[in-house]
Amino acid sequence: MPANPSQHRSPLYFRIQQGILEQIQAGQLQHGAQLPSEADMARQYQVSRITAKRALDELVRQGRAFRQQGRGTFVAQARIRDISSFRNFSEDIRARGFSPSSQVLDFREVAPEAAMGARLHISEGEHAFLLKRLRLADQEPVAVETAYLPCRLCPGLLQEDLSSGSLYTLLAEKYQRVPTWADAEIEAVVPTNEQARLLALKAGTPVLVAHRVTYSVDYDVIESVDSVYRGDRFTFYTGRQFIG
Repeated sequence: MPANPSQHRSPLYFRIQQGILEQIQAGQLQHGAQLPSEADMARQYQVSRITAKRALDELVRQGRAFRQQGRGTFVAQARIRDISSFRNFSEDIRARGFSPSSQVLDFREVAPEAAMGARLHISEGEHAFLLKRLRLADQEPVAVETAYLPCRLCPGLLQEDLSSGSLYTLLAEKYQRVPTWADAEIEAVVPTNEQARLLALKAGTPVLVAHRVTYSVDYDVIESVDSVYRGDRFTFYTGRQFIG
């Protein structure tokens, strides 16, 4: 089959990246397989190490590979379970044509219970930040979010104003922890009295609860969050996609 002329006009890093993606899609590179180092890739494709690094960087950025400090670059899971688009709350609400805002209900450092510690992949004795917020759209309450974040990944977080700024943007820009993919599940439940009050719902009105664990590109758990949504304001779509 003749080569596609457009491929010859593509940057070298892009051609390398596409070649690796084709191997992944063909099953020649399985989840967990180690990719060549920058030096090996440069020799293999007869390119500079800068070009080789760019190809690997793009695979990591797309969530198709992940790095482990001191070990190398590996093939990531090809499909990730998630809900909605998994953009942050502000982006989701703006995309729906509303104006987002938040009220911080609780924000402190805690020693999480064992089950939460396991979700966060933290050791016994490690602390986490507890962040509970009421989420609003056009000043109307639509969700209550309770998030836990490992303290070691975002030191000094308590000094930040999270009533107006985006947590995900802060994690990416200040702490270089980019939320990349997530596992989540949704269930319909009856809210607690406090949740019903915060969401301005009648007692017993069902709500949707999303339990989500968010990971960085290198598989660090950066957040575990339970979000209680008004069922009359949200429609969720299940699918598999990356955050970034």
